[in-house]
Amino acid sequence: MEFQQAIDSSLPDGSLKRPPKMDIVLLGGALGSLFSILQFIASPVIGKLSDVLGRRRVLLVSMLGNLVSCGVWLFSNTFELFVLSRVIGGLSEGNVQLSIAMISDITTTETRSHGLAMVGIAFAIAFTVGPALGAYFANKDLVAAFPGLAQYGLHPFSGSALLALVLLMVECLYLYFNLPETNSESWRNAVQKKQIQEGSAGKEGSKDQPQPHANGRPSESAKQSLTTPMVQTDPESIFRLQDSYLARLSFTHFAHLFLFSGMEFTLTFLTFHLFDFTHMQQGALLGYIGILSSLIQGGYVRRRAHKVGEKTMVIQGMAAAAVGLGCIAIVSSSSSSGSIADEQLSHANSGTFAMYHNLVFWLETQDWSQRSRMWGLYAGATGLAVTSATVVNCLTSLTSLVCDMGLDIASDSQSSSSSAPSVPGRRYQPIGKGLALGRFRSWGQLGRALGPIAACSLYWRVGPLVCYGAASLSVAVITLLSSRILPEVRRLPIRSGPASAGLAKKHS
Repeated sequence: MEFQQAIDSSLPDGSLKRPPKMDIVLLGGALGSLFSILQFIASPVIGKLSDVLGRRRVLLVSMLGNLVSCGVWLFSNTFELFVLSRVIGGLSEGNVQLSIAMISDITTTETRSHGLAMVGIAFAIAFTVGPALGAYFANKDLVAAFPGLAQYGLHPFSGSALLALVLLMVECLYLYFNLPETNSESWRNAVQKKQIQEGSAGKEGSKDQPQPHANGRPSESAKQSLTTPMVQTDPESIFRLQDSYLARLSFTHFAHLFLFSGMEFTLTFLTFHLFDFTHMQQGALLGYIGILSSLIQGGYVRRRAHKVGEKTMVIQGMAAAAVGLGCIAIVSSSSSSGSIADEQLSHANSGTFAMYHNLVFWLETQDWSQRSRMWGLYAGATGLAVTSATVVNCLTSLTSLVCDMGLDIASDSQSSSSSAPSVPGRRYQPIGKGLALGRFRSWGQLGRALGPIAACSLYWRVGPLVCYGAASLSVAVITLLSSRILPEVRRLPIRSGPASAGLAKKHS
């Protein structure tokens, strides 16, 4: 209570006061941020271990950690035990990144985005069905059914934990008996053979592709097309270029999830505050976003990503987010938030703030009917669904494709290491695919941890109009920046994934 009073007293006069029912939402957001921070720490470690020990083995250990987490949750009759269950889950959660790494192991460059889209579809369906299913089982009081277990920590809301525990046990058994090790020589040979077949079919289309300079250094066009592994003879130049691309992709992932997750989290506040949504209406809106995202991923991303290019889809998704957040900002102007923000910024005399005041005044004087505001809200939700279906999936696909850069040369370097002298102090080395994808996911999770905190602070201090308007402009800036810094991928008959295990040992 003292902490809550301190927070409320820090808010400026006239700013939005959170309804009491929002406190539990904020607490849930804090726990979600804790989980994401733990993922930020653990993801690179899990990825590197999968390069060295194998994907299957590390995934099964990760699943055991999830089982322990749900077991603690099942009997967490105190808040401390519940937080402990989240800590265990955050440190052991490796299902997503290892699934992505395994799909990258067994797909060619031509089918990579098609395969990775399945992960996004599964997520969209799970986030649509999961909350409703969890809420249903949370209302099943297990203490009433098994009163003797109350002394061990069973509580009235253990139903959701029991459901998760049973599903995880079934998943563990299925993976143990059916999942092969994809980071293996047999899979690498199979993928290489398939890649060569696809390359033979596409040779005519590759004859006009950019070539390097005569001195062996990659031209700018060669860099942009990621064809360097085919023609470059200097491994260190390739690995330097690879590190640069991976850093750009990680930054874009962080910036996107920082903005997107923050706005996604505050959407609940907006619908309760502005539209007075019931929980059923709130679920319908989130279900609309999830279902539409699944349809877009299945009908558009899987079929078109390898044709139009992952970078193009990333730009399309970010542009949709900018438009969607702009729509939500406009419909939120009919609340009192505009006047609140106007009061907070009334002391400014600059031309920028004068334009802002005029815009707020115009928006607030419009006759926004409930129907038009609802249309605007769902238009914004449509933009968010497009973003959810495209950006992260295609950034992940780009990252996995960049991981393939230099693998052929790394293999050649390893095979000729006995005759070629090593270079002392070499800084740039090939990186294992698991480690690269782990680092990529790590930065995204950091953005997902910090985004809701920043968005909530802005929302409750100056209102939704400024919050969503600033987010829309920020996403537009990130979109323009991404169009300049993200690498293009032009698929050529290069080999895919032949040296993950060896590279991991060398990188370590």
